[in-house]
Amino acid sequence: MANKKKTGGSKKRNFEPAAVRFGKDTRRGGGPRKRLDSKEGNIGDGSIRLNKYIAHAGVCSRRDADELITIGAITVNGRIITEMGYKVQPTDVVKYEGDTLSHGDLFYFAINKPKNFSSATDNPLKDRTVGRLLAKACRYILTPIGKLDRHSTGIMILSNDNDLCLKLTNPKHEFQKVYQLEIDKPLSQEDSDKITEGFRMATGTWVKAEAVSYLKGSRNNIGIEIFNNKGNALEKIFGELGYKIIKLDRVSFAGITKKKLARSEYRELSATEVQQLKMLG
Repeated sequence: MANKKKTGGSKKRNFEPAAVRFGKDTRRGGGPRKRLDSKEGNIGDGSIRLNKYIAHAGVCSRRDADELITIGAITVNGRIITEMGYKVQPTDVVKYEGDTLSHGDLFYFAINKPKNFSSATDNPLKDRTVGRLLAKACRYILTPIGKLDRHSTGIMILSNDNDLCLKLTNPKHEFQKVYQLEIDKPLSQEDSDKITEGFRMATGTWVKAEAVSYLKGSRNNIGIEIFNNKGNALEKIFGELGYKIIKLDRVSFAGITKKKLARSEYRELSATEVQQLKMLG
């Protein structure tokens, strides 16, 4: 099922088993979500910003690449470059600590994160991190998209495509995520109705669910689809209503599921899946 960014309005989505939308109350001034467009790649001569080149080479994040440039750690064609926004041509030789960097290929992985593993990838030698699980799959530093806390499980996307990472982690984007939750007490009908009718939390954030489903014949086990890209959204809404989430398992992220992936297993995304992610927003 294709995933679309929420653009306001009253048109409903009929997702199964449940659909939850978090964001502004469209009845109170909510409107179209801002579209985040990266235009750096649209340079006709094939040039690319130096910080982006460094990040795509797997050295570090784009922000950290700015620091490397500032301190003069990067050379282009033998010349130290400290200029922010410097553009590298396809024929340029870029070096860091004497090693020639390659713009390299872009990699996209899905992993079924196990419990008690952090989402960190910057230190693949550290035990109990997602980076350690993927260390043999790719020599590049991959960025986790849609982090899960240490005690949560389920699907995560990882890539060294910084443009895609920026898009999918921007809180103003909305796309489908599916979760299965276990809460500490049965979800009352009153609270279920409150969620589906929509309410404003103490923080001022408007939340509304189009549907809530119960799993395993129990009101303690909930199936949720959300179109929210803000951290800890589920913990906040259930906490507002007096519930504690005991277990959280993410079944699907932007249409990518954990189907056929056992805990700790990973796979490369297909070209079709990558294109699907790039079309979001």
